[in-house]
Amino acid sequence: MLYKSMLSQARQVSSCSLALPLSRDDWRRSLRRRRNMWLEMLGLFPLPERRPLRATCTGALARDGYVVEKIHFQCIPGAYVPGNLYRPAVAAGRLPAVLYLCGHSRGKVNPPYQAHPRWFAQHGYIALVLDPIQLGEAQGVHGGTHANGRWDWFSRGYTPAGTEVWNAMRALDYLESRPDVDGSRMGVTGLSGGGAMSWFLGAADERVKCVVPVCQTGSIEQHVLDRTIDGHCDCAFWINYYRWCTPDVGALIAPRPLLIASGTEDVIWRPYAFRDVFHRIRRQYAELGSEGLVELVEDVSPHGYTPKLRKAIFEWFNLHLKGDAQPVADDVTDYVEPDKNLLVFKGRPPRRDSMRAIDTLLVKKAAPPPVNTRARWEAYRRKATSAMRSLTFRHVSQDASGLTAEFRRDGLSNACGELSSIIFKAPDGVTLRARLHRRAGCRAPLLAFALPENIRTGHFGTGCPPVGGAMNTASIEVRNTAATSVGPGYLWTLRRSYALVGQTLPERQIQDLLAGIEAARRQIPAAKISLYGEGRTAVLAIYAAILNPGISEVVLANPPDSHQSPEAPDLMGILRIGDLPWNLALLWPRPITFIGKMPPAYRWTEKLYLKLGSGGAFRRLSSMQEWKPRGLKG
Repeated sequence: MLYKSMLSQARQVSSCSLALPLSRDDWRRSLRRRRNMWLEMLGLFPLPERRPLRATCTGALARDGYVVEKIHFQCIPGAYVPGNLYRPAVAAGRLPAVLYLCGHSRGKVNPPYQAHPRWFAQHGYIALVLDPIQLGEAQGVHGGTHANGRWDWFSRGYTPAGTEVWNAMRALDYLESRPDVDGSRMGVTGLSGGGAMSWFLGAADERVKCVVPVCQTGSIEQHVLDRTIDGHCDCAFWINYYRWCTPDVGALIAPRPLLIASGTEDVIWRPYAFRDVFHRIRRQYAELGSEGLVELVEDVSPHGYTPKLRKAIFEWFNLHLKGDAQPVADDVTDYVEPDKNLLVFKGRPPRRDSMRAIDTLLVKKAAPPPVNTRARWEAYRRKATSAMRSLTFRHVSQDASGLTAEFRRDGLSNACGELSSIIFKAPDGVTLRARLHRRAGCRAPLLAFALPENIRTGHFGTGCPPVGGAMNTASIEVRNTAATSVGPGYLWTLRRSYALVGQTLPERQIQDLLAGIEAARRQIPAAKISLYGEGRTAVLAIYAAILNPGISEVVLANPPDSHQSPEAPDLMGILRIGDLPWNLALLWPRPITFIGKMPPAYRWTEKLYLKLGSGGAFRRLSSMQEWKPRGLKG
């Protein structure tokens, strides 16, 4: 069920991507806005400060007709980017430059990644090849959600693609600073992960005049349909707040020369996807009067280079960076430079390299807001809530009406009162269930809660907190619980796939919780609706209440203290707005109750309530049996 829903979302994204080309005027008028959106999805808006590169050459290799310089620079202070620069041994004047970006291998020492910059240097170019982070001599981490359980990257709004693009932008800065480089004639290319970065850099930086991604062109729909996302680390994707697909990225490269090189037997970049992407982008180029500046070259080959692809690539650069339309006759050579000769740091990378913490340095976490007066807090609350709706929860429907598909009376119980079930549909079509326990009449308060993912659902009352007194309850089976639960074989893929369409699994669960509350409210028109959550579901309750002002109170047991915690649900870009303690405070002056021990981080929230004169609305109780909704007597 969730795979089918996920695929429907991915098809929406890809089918709408540049479905019609922008007119010349619309393309021009929207260019800056679209580029800022793209930079934001890379975690690069606004761009980091361009601090001194501190570029250093640690040695050079003189070879037959070319020279290899071993260089490094700092993309931000203390974060090292190593690379090799290939240049002609003898050259007059400023030359065109090609930035070569590597895929997931051994970096710049890998034989194919030596061969291409060497060809360029032997044919009158300056070529700089960089190590990707975590590979070669570069430090840092590439596979956050892929291999290291770093779901907080989604909450940070961080993708290693942003780091790679920033490193490449600083590489362009370095190339521009060289007296042998013509900064008006710079291009980018790369294979596999380097192909993705070629797309991304070309869209981010107009200094790139010629773009050639190799074996890394596809669509969001393809990654979800074929589950090829499983074969990609995090750098292959952006944080898709705005639900873009590759044609939208290509529209930012237009009308600069773009050659897409692909293999028809590539198992993770299929022809049906890269051909569709090409045709959509080609229409945009045609609308701009530049149809001849975008081409697709393909060969019957797996993931990697072929002579046919290389010939087309070299001719494309010659034509658009040199003005040379002559056919290319010679291919790359078989010579392989020993690894040790190309090492920038001689096997001893810097011990204090900030690249190890680049995920926390490139995309800044929001600081706790200053609080002095009610007026200032109210202004901050409006701003932060608006930011959540436009960023983290931009795809959460504000209209939860018309969702009930079926209502069933399930009998009476001396312990629980009247029992019933509501079958309802979430706004994206997933069918879910809410189980109602009507204990004390229609007008009694309603306590709603999301069912935890690890709870079995064999009978009524499962997962319900042990409330005391007369109260109605609604257990809402959000996705990945009960009948929609998925096993470990697909859950990892599902969580990563949601990010491709600008969502996360917890964000969808919050949408489900809101829809379930609306479905329950229609059957139990309670004067007050409170939300309960424990552990991970406490976070769902917090944000559902922020999005629904009709929630009168939030009751929390053992919530995580930060979205940086591995136990915390991931919500797209939420740490750019605020962390859990001050996001919880956005509920002010609505009541907040903690059950059991309150994590120390939430002292901040309690102090804010006291400072704003609402200390009585912030409670701590030892158990749920002590709890009653605010204002309820007895």
